Amino acid sequence: MKRMLKIVGLLLLLIVLAVAIFIVTYQPKQYDDYNVFTDLRNEVIALCQQYQAAERPITGEFSTFTLNLSFPFNKLFGSSTIAVPLKSFANDKMSLAISQFQVPAGSSYYRDFTLHIRPQYGIKAPVFHIDFMKPSLGTPGLCSMDFFNPDPDAISVRDFLGDGLPAVQKALALVEPYQRTKEEGRGKITAYLDPYKSEFRLELMEPKKGDEALRKQYYATVAEAVKMILPVYLSRLNALEVDASYAAAHEQKVKDLVLLFYKNDFAVRMGKSVFKEHFKKYWLDGFWNVEVALPE
Repeated sequence: MKRMLKIVGLLLLLIVLAVAIFIVTYQPKQYDDYNVFTDLRNEVIALCQQYQAAERPITGEFSTFTLNLSFPFNKLFGSSTIAVPLKSFANDKMSLAISQFQVPAGSSYYRDFTLHIRPQYGIKAPVFHIDFMKPSLGTPGLCSMDFFNPDPDAISVRDFLGDGLPAVQKALALVEPYQRTKEEGRGKITAYLDPYKSEFRLELMEPKKGDEALRKQYYATVAEAVKMILPVYLSRLNALEVDASYAAAHEQKVKDLVLLFYKNDFAVRMGKSVFKEHFKKYWLDGFWNVEVALPE
C-alpha cells in the first residue's frame, strides 16, 4: 500500500512538473494575415479622409500606449508587453474607431483588426462592427460583422442600406462557405445581442486545416467582402441628415446598448482585466465615444 502511494505521489509530482514546464515555456503560435489587417486599416483611414472624419485627440493618447501583462495574459498574448494603437475619427455623422493588439509592442505583428462605427445621435442608422481575429489558444480564427440596430422601432437596416443592399448581399454570398453553423457555436456567446443583430450578420470561421493556401484564400475573401460592405455603409450613413427631434431618444438607445455590452460581453470582461484602470478611457471614450455611467 505504501509503495502504491509513493508511486501515485511520484506520478502526481511529475504531472505538476510537466504542467509547470509547459506554462513557463509555452509561446502561442504567430499566424500570418497576409497583410490583410494592415490593408484594411489603411482602407478605413482613406475612407475617413474621404468623408472628412478628423482624427480625435484620443488617438494621440494611444499612439504609444502599452500594457504590461502578467500571468495568464502574458501567456495568452505571447508577450509581457503589448501595444494598443487605437485610432479614432469623427465627423458630424459618425464616430469611428480602429483597435488592434500589437504583440509585442513596437513589432509589426497584430493579433486582430477591430472596426467600430457609431452614428452620431439623431442619425437613423445601425452601429457597424467588425471583429477579425487570428487563431488563439483554444479558439479558431474568427470574423464577426454586423449592423447592430439600437432602435428597431425607428431604424430599418434594410431601408438604411437602400440601393446598396445588392452589394451587401453579394459580399455575404462571397463568404457564405465560411459562415459558422449553430453546431460550431454560431451566436452562442452573443445570444444577449439577438434583439440587436441584423439578418446580414457574419460569423465566419477560418478553415480548420492548417493548409496555408486555404488560410490565405480565407483572409483574401473576407477582406474583399469587407471592402464591398464598408463603402456602402459609409456612403449611406454620411448621406443622412441629423433628425434633431430623435437625437435624445437615439442617445438613450445607444447607451442602453453600450451597457448591455458592458454587462454581458466576454471581450469586455477580459478587457477590464487586461486594461485595468485604463479600460474606461479605451473602451468608452476611445472605442464607443459615449458618455455613460458604468456600473461597478
